Amino acid sequence: MSTATVRYALISSIVTLGLLVGSAATASAAPKVAKAAVAFGTSGPSAAAVTSAHPCQSGQETCVSSDPKVALSWSSSASTSGCGFGLVVNWGDGKPAQTIELGGSKNAKVWTIRHNYPGGVAARQSYPITAKATVLRDKDERGCSIASGATTLVLTCTATQLSGTSWNTRFPGGLSALELLNDGFRPRVEQFATAMSEAGITVRPTSTLRSPQRSYLMHFSYKIAKGQISPADVPAYVPVGKESGPKICWQHRTATGKKDAKASVAAAKSLLGALGVDSTLATPPALRSRHNTGDAIDMSVSWTQPTIKIKNAEGRLVRIGSGPKDGTNPKLMAVGASYGVNHYMPAAVDRNHWSSDGR
Repeated sequence: MSTATVRYALISSIVTLGLLVGSAATASAAPKVAKAAVAFGTSGPSAAAVTSAHPCQSGQETCVSSDPKVALSWSSSASTSGCGFGLVVNWGDGKPAQTIELGGSKNAKVWTIRHNYPGGVAARQSYPITAKATVLRDKDERGCSIASGATTLVLTCTATQLSGTSWNTRFPGGLSALELLNDGFRPRVEQFATAMSEAGITVRPTSTLRSPQRSYLMHFSYKIAKGQISPADVPAYVPVGKESGPKICWQHRTATGKKDAKASVAAAKSLLGALGVDSTLATPPALRSRHNTGDAIDMSVSWTQPTIKIKNAEGRLVRIGSGPKDGTNPKLMAVGASYGVNHYMPAAVDRNHWSSDGR
């Protein structure tokens, strides 16, 4: 065999051996497997599996909802088979943290956990939610990972809870009939009203019997409308005995969950008008008043004659030739007092309010 032939055979053997070695190395290399990562919130293809999602499932820093049944989600767009995860969730409502285990999945998946907050008005506030996540198992050493999460739930009031004109009909009591006054006070008012009518005075009753709940609505809608109290600081109605109270939400919010002072004041003003509160009133309607027991009446009185003569309770004619020509006239108030119908003092603060004791 020639030298050239030997050289060629040796080179061919080396090349063949190299190819075999190279092929063996390639065949024995482990296939690459995607890391099993789980993200906070719904994202990727797995998000399509979530229907009627609660806003908090988005994984954003803030979620706004009137639904107290809250849901949080973690999602993976790849297989998490062989993984196991743990969550410790603090819902921000003062209850003990919740511990949860999540198992892996062969397919893309969304894991959802749920929590119920109270639905009452007092519970309509912000809740900082935190979730600490850990990997409990990584069977195939795939690099299982899971993200911790944090969001703030702004639990807003429902449409039926929010203040506005609809509350006027829920607690009726804007009644003006004299017949609704109690038996001790009604005859005095009727006699005084008759005397005024006979003297040429126009008498228009606007409010007699009023429920305590309506008094509450009037009092605080007035104070909010006049800027005397922040909507967030209005106390809840305090019931007496077994009576029910208005579970009203005075604090309105924007779509992003921020307090909306403008909307809150506007709603209070509209409710104030619906409740029939005198626009000239210079003091908030009382929280508990003589109206609640039928011992008070709001009535508008006026006349145009230069001089009027009115009988007092003793039957004596009293001449009134000076102003003002309304319920704040000192002489008219004295006549009313003779019947046991006393005007609120100072008169200019509440021009139309009369009661058994002036309160």
